[in-house]
Amino acid sequence: MYALGQLLLWAALAVGGAAAAQEEVEVPDAFQIVLETDIVKPAGGRVVVRLNVTAAFAPVGAARLYEMVNDGAWNGAPFYRVDPDFVVQFGIPGVPAVAERWAAPILDDPVEVTNMEGTFSMVHAGADTRAHQVFINLQDNPALDELKYAPLGQVVEGLEDMRRYIYNPTEGRPGGCDQRLLKRLGADWLRSKVPRINAIAKAYVLH
Repeated sequence: MYALGQLLLWAALAVGGAAAAQEEVEVPDAFQIVLETDIVKPAGGRVVVRLNVTAAFAPVGAARLYEMVNDGAWNGAPFYRVDPDFVVQFGIPGVPAVAERWAAPILDDPVEVTNMEGTFSMVHAGADTRAHQVFINLQDNPALDELKYAPLGQVVEGLEDMRRYIYNPTEGRPGGCDQRLLKRLGADWLRSKVPRINAIAKAYVLH
């Protein structure tokens, strides 16, 4: 349960304020988010992760991700938490001004599908506090359903390569890197502290 609590703790440190009023955004019923990472594969090339989003699973969260990725918010965003027996966490934009632009929390979605291995959900720190952080489940985590983490979809490519080759910047610290400072100082600050940390080079939406 320590690791579960860390999701709440670190999200609470990085997110604040009341949930933002929801604007109507036209979101496809299904779309794919492509993460071109800087994770190097030994045989050559870099890891590409594809996330299939099903809007019906979590429509409010899907709208946020659709807008945020189309805005370029995840370009340069680091993978600041790697817990090999739990989750990979990311989503805080690497540029402080962009992180601030997407800091307003959104309303919750009900949990429609379970947090099984390969699904991904937005991080929260309690009711109506989701903003920009996401985690990918590296194992079946049904206990997260009870904590109201609502999966948005499934990783359809790149999960095993990510699991195998991503640099773990948080070994011995299950809660991850200091997300308050990452939000305030940006990815360049984090890379100065953890030079080998991996990041999303480019993220974009495919319909």
